[in-house]
Amino acid sequence: MSATPAIIAITDSSRGTLQRWLEALESLLVLAAPDRVLVMLRDRQLSARERMSLGHHLRALTRRHGQRFSVNDRLDVAVLLDADGVHLSEGSVAASDVRAFAREHGRSFWISRATHQPDEAATLDADAVVLAPIAEPRKGRPPLGAEGLARARGALASRSNELGRCSLYALGGVSAANATAWTRAGADGVALIGALLEPEAPRALVDALGARRSTL
Repeated sequence: MSATPAIIAITDSSRGTLQRWLEALESLLVLAAPDRVLVMLRDRQLSARERMSLGHHLRALTRRHGQRFSVNDRLDVAVLLDADGVHLSEGSVAASDVRAFAREHGRSFWISRATHQPDEAATLDADAVVLAPIAEPRKGRPPLGAEGLARARGALASRSNELGRCSLYALGGVSAANATAWTRAGADGVALIGALLEPEAPRALVDALGARRSTL
């Protein structure tokens, strides 16, 4: 990637109408500078056919506006959709397996991985760590807040040279209204799901994170 994404927009068609979310997403892709948004295809509840259809649409949208596209966990789908990246859940395969799979298919992927433990950032083999939940409780887990991000940032500073540079993203209750608080606390960017549906969210997000396209 020529630039580190400031915003990871994660699909979830269960939160309002998908068409409304896609409209908000395209506004975000238009407003943001190239490579500053990564769209992640998640939507595990969709059928394989529906997920592929959505993936093709998202791949076309991201290409049209010079943004990035990744797929949650499914390496085969990532190859079929010509994705730029793969996101790994906590229980997913190792990053080394992803790289080996990618090489077999003549590709390379930007790899992000989810974690709920700030200190794991020191040892996770990935290009980016998505730490959650940050702002609000999720699935019985309390919010990690600014303290959790600070711990993760400290853990990243102690990574071995072999693991290389790793970006840090805040997820869970993150919105345009609080995005800058998390970047000040140590995040390189934010990941969000339903927050794109909030009024004026695309414009507010790119302005809050300094990611606006210079020609607009």
